[in-house]
Amino acid sequence: MKINKLWGSRFHREPPRRIIEFLSGRDVEGVLPSDQHLIEYDIWGSKAHAIMLCRQGIISEDDLRVILRGLREIEGLSLRGGFVLDGSREDVHSNVEGFLIERYGVESAGKLHTARSRNDQITLDMRLYMRRQVFDFIQELDGLIAAFLEKAQENLDTVMPGFTHHQHAMITTFAHVLLSFAEPLERDIWRFIHWFRLFNKNPLGGVAGYGSTFPLDRELTSKLLAFDTFHGNSLDPITNRWEPELEFGHAITTTMNHLSTVAQSFIMMSMPEFDMVKLDDVHCSGSSLMPQKRNPDALEVIKAKASVAQGILMGLLSLGKSSFIGYNRDSQWTKYLIMDMVRECKPTLGVMREVIELLQVNREVMLRQCRKGFVGATALLEELVQRFEIPFRQAKILMETAVKYSEDKGADMVILEGFRRALKETDLDLEMSEEELKEGQDPIRIVSRKTSKGGPSTEAVKAQIDGMRERLKGSRRWSREGLRGVEDAKKEIQRIEESLGISVEA
Repeated sequence: MKINKLWGSRFHREPPRRIIEFLSGRDVEGVLPSDQHLIEYDIWGSKAHAIMLCRQGIISEDDLRVILRGLREIEGLSLRGGFVLDGSREDVHSNVEGFLIERYGVESAGKLHTARSRNDQITLDMRLYMRRQVFDFIQELDGLIAAFLEKAQENLDTVMPGFTHHQHAMITTFAHVLLSFAEPLERDIWRFIHWFRLFNKNPLGGVAGYGSTFPLDRELTSKLLAFDTFHGNSLDPITNRWEPELEFGHAITTTMNHLSTVAQSFIMMSMPEFDMVKLDDVHCSGSSLMPQKRNPDALEVIKAKASVAQGILMGLLSLGKSSFIGYNRDSQWTKYLIMDMVRECKPTLGVMREVIELLQVNREVMLRQCRKGFVGATALLEELVQRFEIPFRQAKILMETAVKYSEDKGADMVILEGFRRALKETDLDLEMSEEELKEGQDPIRIVSRKTSKGGPSTEAVKAQIDGMRERLKGSRRWSREGLRGVEDAKKEIQRIEESLGISVEA
């Protein structure tokens, strides 16, 4: 008998491996060294730097050809898993340059580091790494929002109680609630776009922060690296190396807070006491002891990752304080923190998307819940104000009294006996029949009357869905244009390589 995990027979289908890995975290799997993630960016930056050196007459075309051929070789090895970082060489920059010098000789390869510092390299590598992650987060958010909109479209008429203070509050629809989850995620997209607008600037060419006596062309390297421009002050990106990481981390943490709210809401709504929704088996796990357990582990992990993100964000903020001008070694740790945050948080977007897509909605249970806890009382209050033209405060006191006396009779909604007793106590003379009282608290009728923009009525929710879909076209257009710019920059380097007789297939 082979046992891989201590639960699962209770499930109709088990979580796939990627979900198991998501739930397991680092329990049995290690993580890659941080600089392993930077190899492609260090190569890209080195190519751009070498081309610029040649164009400026600092190195010869023969030197450039040797350097680009060597970088292309490393690139191919890396893609096949054959370029493994040597710990004795300290970092990715030393590994790349060491390989080039050993393989192609110091006469040409040794010229690559002319007018460049490792400060240049790591600041550039991290900027390119984070920019790639920004595009990834935007695309993942777009897909998650689309899932919310699709599920909302399916539940336009699914009425449910809304909550305040964890208690029944007012009638709404499940679609309205889903859109309340989607709208902040749309803001998160623009938060990531804002990062791009602040930091899509080229730090390369600052050398160790104080410039160089070599005639560097920073416009050229900016073009070859798909940056909008270069940093106006060469010292800024070195002294404030923590700042792009912090801004990126803030965008991730805000997103994770939003996802944590969604997770907690669905955890509670899936409890037997609520039974409003049911998670698919693939997003649950069992117990090593209790055979009946079906735990919402995927959502609990998302909540945990949100907490981890907040802790990392505070670390990034702390690393940025009290820096003296120029490079300080403590800023190196921002790299580890931001990569930890990306590794922990980026997968949550895809997992949450699947949760929404596979979520089962118990519409009948939601409807029954709408007839409990006097959740229709506010709508009835508003109807009294409109129908009898009495002051709101007077009507509020009447309804509070009616709720009190109806509850004393064991009712879950305002009943005629409680209403009449309240009328007598408040000295009001209003005529409402038992049928009218029931109709005024009917959840479906209540929702249909909530026609204000942004509300839960069918037409209002349809307008929200249409509006969000239209707005998302703008962020998608921005993302496509940004990615096209990156690809164009890479193609320009390939064109230069080919002109020097270097095969891009090498």
